[in-house]
Amino acid sequence: MARRWAYRSKGVPDNEAVILFPTDNFWGRSITASGACDDPSRYNEFGPFTAGFEIFKYNDVEALRTMLKENPNICAVCIEPVQGEAGVILPDDGYVKAVRDLCTEFNVLMIADEI
Repeated sequence: MARRWAYRSKGVPDNEAVILFPTDNFWGRSITASGACDDPSRYNEFGPFTAGFEIFKYNDVEALRTMLKENPNICAVCIEPVQGEAGVILPDDGYVKAVRDLCTEFNVLMIADEI
């Protein structure tokens, strides 16, 4: 769904949409979910993975801003407001709002998934 939204809303060319996922995320154990993580135990010796997923550093607004500036084909940012796979990781105050503001600024869908 995020990719279809991107094509209409941002004019991203077919097969060039990128969805960002934060470090230390957990979206499940399917091949697609595993391809969106940075945990070697979930992606080493597995695949092929779904194309178009990239990782950004969780809780680092400036790293996210840089990626959004550099790649106009980013159509969505998926975050977990509280991460649970690597322990209970809480973001800095204002992080979720800053992600929301960046997504608005760059015309990117924000997807919030809770643990």
